[in-house]
Amino acid sequence: MPTLINEREINKLLEEQLQDTISNFIKSNVEGRTWSIMEFKKACCFNRDRRWVVYFILKPFRNEIEYGKNNLNGWCIYGKSYQIRASLAARWIEKNFTRIDWDAELPTK
Repeated sequence: MPTLINEREINKLLEEQLQDTISNFIKSNVEGRTWSIMEFKKACCFNRDRRWVVYFILKPFRNEIEYGKNNLNGWCIYGKSYQIRASLAARWIEKNFTRIDWDAELPTK
């Protein structure tokens, strides 16, 4: 017996609702906040070691995430310590999650 429910349309609606829920959650919890690298790694990086976050996220993606006069949409300010714009960082991680090798291990010295 054929179904009367269009599964593709239901999945599309659920995806849209999920994205709206995620966006609202991010806005309510991080909008207008900044994080230290320790807060960022806990919130977005499975609490990986600080060195892991620098080695596999902050250094390799620096050209696209660094905030400055050439990139006002960047979310990381590099200096003595990292200053991270929380809402932009959370959105970037969500969008680029599959570009990060989450199983990578720090090289041994």
